[in-house]
Amino acid sequence: MKKNVLFLLPAVALAACHPEDRSGEQPLPPTVRAVDCQIVADSCLMTGEVVASPNSRVRERGFRYGNDTLRLEVQSADTVALFQAYTQPLRPGRYFMVAYATNGVGTATADTLWFVVP
Repeated sequence: MKKNVLFLLPAVALAACHPEDRSGEQPLPPTVRAVDCQIVADSCLMTGEVVASPNSRVRERGFRYGNDTLRLEVQSADTVALFQAYTQPLRPGRYFMVAYATNGVGTATADTLWFVVP
């Protein structure tokens, strides 16, 4: 019986190993893109996308938005690549939004999108 167990152990170990060597890959901050911002009454529905997060799980995603005198941040509850969040009710004017994502390596931001609340 002991010989059979010793014989099976190397076979199980070989089957459990992943054949692709990833030891040379370096983890990087995520790549994020701002997709859209849609005006909904006096708020804006912001949409972003995590394009890639090499070798590190995304821990947080959200948006920074505001204008010349207002700076706010909202974290998205979504846990998938495409994520969304609403702004607080805003007064009429021109605002910016920047999508961001954070993984174990760092935080990355997308390009700035501008929107107007009528």
